[in-house]
Amino acid sequence: MRGALLRRGLGSALSLGAEAAAAATAKQLHQRFKVQPPLTVYVRGSHVSVRVQRAAADSVILDADLHAHFGWEFVTDQDDAGVYIVARRKPLVGALSWATLSLTVPFYAHLALHLTPGSLHLAHLEGKLTLPATTS
Repeated sequence: MRGALLRRGLGSALSLGAEAAAAATAKQLHQRFKVQPPLTVYVRGSHVSVRVQRAAADSVILDADLHAHFGWEFVTDQDDAGVYIVARRKPLVGALSWATLSLTVPFYAHLALHLTPGSLHLAHLEGKLTLPATTS
């Protein structure tokens, strides 16, 4: 009985320690990309939460909150076709990591998202949205 309590207490302490370490190593990034139509915003992410908001703007604004930032490979780029955002967790050390990406994009922007897995919040959606069937 005492051994079980000790193991449970140790497990809880380790869990709290890992959460505290992830919170202590959080990193916030802010980027603004000047754009013009036609435009596609590409997001590829693993274990990320993505929030997209449309606005009458001539730029794409990215606010990223990376928790346990040492566990992330995070890259952005831009060319004439669009803005590219890749957030991928590193093997092993990335197991403690999670991220939230908040995007403000122009009304005319096309969105291409590949989340493996992830969650998506579309604020103030107006128009047609088609999501393909999944295999699982």
